[in-house]
Amino acid sequence: MVVERRGQYTPEQQALSNLPRLVEQSVRDTQDLQRQLTGFKPGMDLINWHKRTDRYRYVYGETQRFKRDVRRSRDKTSLRHNLAGIVFQDIAYSVCALDCDDSRVLLSPEKTSEFWTMLYPNKEIVSHPYGQETLENAYVPDGILVNTSKAFNIYKRPVFKLYEYSLVHMTERDLEEQLKAIRIQHEKFPGLFAETSVEFVIPRTFPLPRLSSEEKKVEFLQLPITRVQFGHFITDLYNGMR
Repeated sequence: MVVERRGQYTPEQQALSNLPRLVEQSVRDTQDLQRQLTGFKPGMDLINWHKRTDRYRYVYGETQRFKRDVRRSRDKTSLRHNLAGIVFQDIAYSVCALDCDDSRVLLSPEKTSEFWTMLYPNKEIVSHPYGQETLENAYVPDGILVNTSKAFNIYKRPVFKLYEYSLVHMTERDLEEQLKAIRIQHEKFPGLFAETSVEFVIPRTFPLPRLSSEEKKVEFLQLPITRVQFGHFITDLYNGMR
């Protein structure tokens, strides 16, 4: 993780000073993804679409390695759970990143985590399978949508939207807990998130949780795949690995 430091910055200033670098890297990531998927649209077959990406091949190889690890392979439920979570996250990110116009860039989960680490420099970093990192006892979103239009100052309210990629069914209570954590970010970093909305990317079969009339900045994007279909794919993928 490369963090540029210039004098004594507050965490918010530190994160903002590194945001252009993260945006530039994310633009290259999106361009690479576009090249990998040239001529193919997600349509209704998200799985085969995603299988064409380098990220899918990386996750496949890592899962094979995990299965060969005797200690990890004893916990097959946890391994399959992690596999399902990372594949859904990767699909959701790819769909949303490729849908951005030229004035917006979506940071990947990895770069979102890097940005959040700068906001909370005293929090312990927790490592997860597949290279994922979170912060101990701290909310970290899955994605950050950044305004990159030339007429916009990246240092003044640059964040359009926070993204959450959720394979797990959300109740109204779950949603409220998520929104509570996000409201804390609004209050703690008003220069970044005061006007930021949040979008939950979920499978198609989920009934949408009801929102209070005050929640005007919450959106849902349902991907064209059901949780059952996705579960069958993960089971077949896992069982077919050697």
